[in-house]
Amino acid sequence: MVANEIPLVMPKMSMTMTEGVFLTWHRAEGDRVEAGDVVCEVATDKVDMEVEATVAGTLTRLLAAPEDVIPVGDPIAYVSTEADELLGGLFETEPPRREPPPPEPAAPPEPPRAPAVPAARRLAAERGIDLATITPTGPWGTVRLSDVAVMPRKPNRGRAAVARRMEASARVPQFVLHCDLDLEDVRRTHGWTVLLTHAFARALRRHPELNASWVDGALRYHEHVGVALAVDTSHGLLAPVLTNPDRASPGELAGRIADVVERARGGRLSLAELSAPATTTVSNLGGLGVTGFHALLTPPQATALAIGTVEPRVVPISGGVGVRLRCTVGLTVDHRVADGAAGARLLATLAELL
Repeated sequence: MVANEIPLVMPKMSMTMTEGVFLTWHRAEGDRVEAGDVVCEVATDKVDMEVEATVAGTLTRLLAAPEDVIPVGDPIAYVSTEADELLGGLFETEPPRREPPPPEPAAPPEPPRAPAVPAARRLAAERGIDLATITPTGPWGTVRLSDVAVMPRKPNRGRAAVARRMEASARVPQFVLHCDLDLEDVRRTHGWTVLLTHAFARALRRHPELNASWVDGALRYHEHVGVALAVDTSHGLLAPVLTNPDRASPGELAGRIADVVERARGGRLSLAELSAPATTTVSNLGGLGVTGFHALLTPPQATALAIGTVEPRVVPISGGVGVRLRCTVGLTVDHRVADGAAGARLLATLAELL
């Protein structure tokens, strides 16, 4: 039987993905793999994903190295597999003989791996550090764990993804409206993120002119409300999408938010949760002591709600001053989609619902 080399390519894991970052190999060159075996891990701008072998065979060439940025569809490795496994008896007669191709020039030998203790090798892989760049202090030129620990970390690969999104955001004409919400009389049965997300989704449903996007020079209105919830994680900022949160009860939404936040911080979000169509973003920095801020838009979303600290504040009341529970929110709006008055009406509805 004739062996064929089949490329294992960088997969396309969302509609907007054009490239991925290679993370690590789970198999070595020369290993036997079966279809469905996990071969390596790659990262998109949203999530780390495992890549599986598509055919059974032997890994013959590993082309990618950690931190390589690889376009979608480009090969990251080759699998040598038997012709019968691919062609399934397509040829009933012996195929015509072909002259063998001229031999290819021999590839240059790979540099030897730097000697290192296993713990040092693992830490270097986690931090994206090339062991060959480290001065070893162990016996026989072995890299110790302490040699790796003192090396500076490489920049978080997630920053490049955030940078691309924010550069796109900077090209959008956007304005911000700030409003102090009075929450003194709110029956708080759940966290503020839950209550404000639920109310904001309901308000956005009442103002369909803002539940829209500017795409290719035209307005596009959305029938669903998709809230991308900004979550701070050790992997960087993630934004799992809550679809139609206004149609769930606050109790149901509290469970959904607690679940996605926990899995986001544990690196266990599904691709569907990160690539679902979002129509707005909610970001709450109140828990970090931020009184008020404004969030940049994530195109093609037309709005974003920034939530500050919920705290008692001295405010004027009838006959003098008093203390009320207040929160400053900032509503960012794509000026191509709507004007300031539309944003003001949305904030008024939000205040009314609360």
